[in-house]
Amino acid sequence: MPRIRESTLQEHRAKTLDQIIAAAEAILRTGGRDQLTMAEVARRTKMARNSLYRYARDADQLCDMVMERHLPDWGQALDQALGTTDDPSRTIEVWTRTNLEQAGLHGHGWLMNLYAEQHDEQLRQALIYGSPSNPHEPAPGSDRSTARQIQALLDFHRQVNQPLIQAWTALRPADPAMGVEVTRGIVQSGMRLIDALDQGLAPEQRQQRLTIIIEKVTACAKAVTATLTEGPTCA
Repeated sequence: MPRIRESTLQEHRAKTLDQIIAAAEAILRTGGRDQLTMAEVARRTKMARNSLYRYARDADQLCDMVMERHLPDWGQALDQALGTTDDPSRTIEVWTRTNLEQAGLHGHGWLMNLYAEQHDEQLRQALIYGSPSNPHEPAPGSDRSTARQIQALLDFHRQVNQPLIQAWTALRPADPAMGVEVTRGIVQSGMRLIDALDQGLAPEQRQQRLTIIIEKVTACAKAVTATLTEGPTCA
């Protein structure tokens, strides 16, 4: 058993758990879900494997823990930002900017694409649209994902996507899909640009480049909103 340096066993366990989650997140960010194993986490944290199992039963649960660290903050930030406006066009602008800002804070690709390699079309559709493709079917499952992981991502995508869908439905009631898909495509492209930022940049340089990406991509989303709401197509 490792030597306890904290004043209480509870503090020791909390600190150890933070180290475990940090190690799991580092693996997911750089190597993806396939590289996350209990053995690798034990190696990085310098823990005995049997000690690690006291904190998590398997790598799937470690994934749960990492997601639980990031998704609530992202969703809360989005809710707070969108609470400042009820104008659909402004909602799209705020939605775009906030999601890009959160991608800059938390990362995007490694977090949102934990299950991208799974060949489960229902799961893929659910993660893209925030709900199963057939509402009468149960939530999708996978041999490699726990129900909690999938439900956490579904809830998150639903929370993220619904304001955008509602805004475009208000602007283009006859055909909101075009606006939703184009806006989401713009934001996803912006997130890929954020993911591609050189990790070796000094913090101030990274922030400068991040700010430029957010401003330019948000401007693109505003231009698309203006274009798609002009003329008879918004009837």
